Amino acid sequence: MNYIGRKFSLLDFLEQGITTFADKRARRIFDVFAGTGTVGWHFKQKGYTVVSNDIQYYAYCLNRAFVGLNRPPAFTLLRRSLKLPPRGDVSEVLDLLNATRPRKGFVFRNYCPGGRAIPKRYYFSDENGRRCDGVRQRIESLHGDGLLKESEYYYLLASLLVGMDRVANTASVYAAYLKRLKKSALKAFVLGEIPTTGGNERHQVLNRNGSDIIGRIACDILYMDPPYNQRQYCTNYHVLETIAAYDNPKLSGITGLRPYSEQRSDFCVKGKALETLDDMVHRTRASYIFLSYNSEG
Repeated sequence: MNYIGRKFSLLDFLEQGITTFADKRARRIFDVFAGTGTVGWHFKQKGYTVVSNDIQYYAYCLNRAFVGLNRPPAFTLLRRSLKLPPRGDVSEVLDLLNATRPRKGFVFRNYCPGGRAIPKRYYFSDENGRRCDGVRQRIESLHGDGLLKESEYYYLLASLLVGMDRVANTASVYAAYLKRLKKSALKAFVLGEIPTTGGNERHQVLNRNGSDIIGRIACDILYMDPPYNQRQYCTNYHVLETIAAYDNPKLSGITGLRPYSEQRSDFCVKGKALETLDDMVHRTRASYIFLSYNSEG
C-alpha cells in the first residue's frame, strides 16, 4: 500500500541494527506504531514473536491479516454454505465475493463523483465505489450470519482495503483527492489474496493508543516508529478508516473528514512529542528500544 513512512525499503537496515545490538535471546518484539504491518511481517519471517499495535482501525485490520495470520484462512463454514469443496484455494472464496452485486452505499454516496456530496468528491470511480459498497456489505452480512470466523473476517477486510487503495484517486494519502480520475483509478477494484508467512508462532495484534498500553506489554524489544510531523494519520487515511469500520460517520468539509478527536497523536504536536516519547520509554518493559525518526521531525 501507499503509506507515509512505510519502512519497506529500510527493512534490511532495521534488521541489521536490531540484531547487532539486541541479545540473540531477545525474540519478542513490540511494534507499537505498526501502520500497515511491514516491520512486523518482516520480523515474523525471521522467527520473532510479534506484538503489533496501531490506534487506527484500518491498520488493525491490515495487521490482523499480515501479522496475525500464518496461513490463509480455511473459510470452512462459508465454503459449506456456498457449496464449495471443503478444502481449496482461498481464491475460490475471493472470486465469489468479487462477483457480488454493486450497491450505492456509503462509499459511493460520499466519495465518488456520482454520489450526493457537494462539491463532488473524486476519491474513487463510481463503479469502484459501488463495488466496494457491495463487497463491504456482504462481508458484514456473512460475519453477522456466523459464516466467517474473526480471522476470516479480518482477512477479507484487509483484502478490501488493499484493493481499494490500489484504485484510489489520490496522491498516496486521502487528505485530498485528484480533480480528475487518473488511469489507475479507472481500473476495476478486485479482492486479492493476502500473502502469509507460515510458521506456528502466535502473534498478537492490538488496536489501542500506544501510550495507554506501553507498560502492559511484555516484550524484549520495543520498536517505535511514531509520526514525526504535524500531519495526523487519522486525517491522512480517513477514507480507509471509514471503509474498514463502515460505521456511517457524519462527514465534514470538502474532503469529507470523519470525526477523529479520539485518534489524534501527541507525536504530531511539537509541544507534546518529546514528553510523550520520554514517558513511553520510561514505562516500557522492553530491554531494548529502537526508534525510527525522520530528520524532518
